[in-house]
Amino acid sequence: MVNVEYLRRFAGADPGEDDAVLKDMLDAAVDWYEKAGVPRTTPGASYNFWVANLAAWMYDNRGNAEALATIPAYIVSSVHQLRPYDGVTT
Repeated sequence: MVNVEYLRRFAGADPGEDDAVLKDMLDAAVDWYEKAGVPRTTPGASYNFWVANLAAWMYDNRGNAEALATIPAYIVSSVHQLRPYDGVTT
């Protein structure tokens, strides 16, 4: 699971700074994926990468409400990689 130290390295944040902000971004990213149908218990490097990617994007855009209003398409498309297979085919 992604933690603040993993996110700090991923986002390039300064050591020992912004712990509370990074934690908020990490929690927001995990919540966003969960609302998109990806359980927070999803194992693996892909989940960690995408959660860290979204949290780092949020961190980079903190204070920019206009940017935060729309999650980038490449992150939205990651949901399809991470959402559990439900057995339904079309």
